[in-house]
Amino acid sequence: MYDRMLIAIDTALDSPDNSMRRAIQFARMSGGTVHLLHVARGHVVASDISAGSGLGVLPGEDDVDVHEREIVQRAVDEMARAGIPVHGELVNATEHDAAQVIVQRARDLQVDLIVLGYQHYRGSTVADQVIRQQPHCSILLARPPE
Repeated sequence: MYDRMLIAIDTALDSPDNSMRRAIQFARMSGGTVHLLHVARGHVVASDISAGSGLGVLPGEDDVDVHEREIVQRAVDEMARAGIPVHGELVNATEHDAAQVIVQRARDLQVDLIVLGYQHYRGSTVADQVIRQQPHCSILLARPPE
């Protein structure tokens, strides 16, 4: 079905708890590799996050908030524990560049599907901007929780 998926995640405190559960279910159904991506507000600096050890997490003095790195690390670890091949990435970008970063990473990673979570639905222009860029792959926009 989908060999490679890019799932854009949010680290906001008010994000619904079921977003990871839905991502894990979808990843299991697809049987492919998942690339979790969080676009943080800041400067453009990429950081790999490896499952388990946290060795890829940037030190606290870097631009990205420690809380954001911890949330992404937990998401990667949770998917890895569920047996899903997963790679996490955290990219700093200005807010108006978030959609461009998502589409560019999808292109670079040659994914078959971009999954945008509930947070991209709630008044965010990110989903709209991703769609307008007409990426090479399909886009799935998760419905907000009831």
